[in-house]
Amino acid sequence: MKRLIALSVAILLLAGCGSRGTVDSSNSIATANGKVPVSCEIVEVISAFDAQVPGSKFVPTDWQPFPGTDLDAALSNQGIACTYGIQVAEVGGTILWASNSSKVWQERKQSWIEAEQTPIDLPGIQESAAYILQDGTSADEMHVWRVNLLINEVWIQVGASFLQNLDEALPIIKAAITATEK
Repeated sequence: MKRLIALSVAILLLAGCGSRGTVDSSNSIATANGKVPVSCEIVEVISAFDAQVPGSKFVPTDWQPFPGTDLDAALSNQGIACTYGIQVAEVGGTILWASNSSKVWQERKQSWIEAEQTPIDLPGIQESAAYILQDGTSADEMHVWRVNLLINEVWIQVGASFLQNLDEALPIIKAAITATEK
């Protein structure tokens, strides 16, 4: 009898923990059309980095953004910043995802133009807008590569020093976009 009462109480307690609505188990923050990931452990993104830099992993980073930077803007707008690569070799890249609900894209755009980023139409991607920065061509200088894109009201920035061109970056960009669709 005590066993039956205990079982009944357990069932009632578990039933009380349920949800009346649908549960979003995607671990993301919804925007008007897309979702900003809330975790950096995104299999597709890690795999895309690993394809370019074998051995890449998510690199936990204690972000302390300087005011007025893209990092600060992203983190202040329901965003997340994630670094992937090989930490001991200091090779990899960082992706920022942020909601554009506060029009952060429009606020940051002028700083990208001033930094000589140029508009680009990303092949095979239906972005609202995109800007690219490519700098450094000789073997003895560090290459800088970055793209900012707005898609489904999510601002995504992909940056890495190992990327040499858009063709190399597209799989990482597409994986970053896929993370907003989950």
